[in-house]
Amino acid sequence: MKTISVPISKDAMYRLDSDECILGDLEELSVSEEEFLALSKTGVFEEINSTLNKLIDEYEDESIQGQTELETALKILQKLFATTNFDTLKKIIHLNEMAMKYNTGMFFYF
Repeated sequence: MKTISVPISKDAMYRLDSDECILGDLEELSVSEEEFLALSKTGVFEEINSTLNKLIDEYEDESIQGQTELETALKILQKLFATTNFDTLKKIIHLNEMAMKYNTGMFFYF
């Protein structure tokens, strides 16, 4: 199972980094293999990767952190959601907004 995690505080982000999370530290989305393949077909990862110089892909761990990166990712996600109306993108948009609110990041464990 692939997971996208958003720490709800700076302390939670530190605990995530040191693999010491406690209950309630993270907002998470589990992404099935089928959802991952469908997401890949939208081009969302390719666009985020090329725009933000990231490597969101299978068997890779990656993060989007900082308001500038999060804002850029949000624009990409919203643009693709507007053309695909893919429910998983909507859920990732919500996580992106949470990361911006908490000033943390989105962490991709694929």
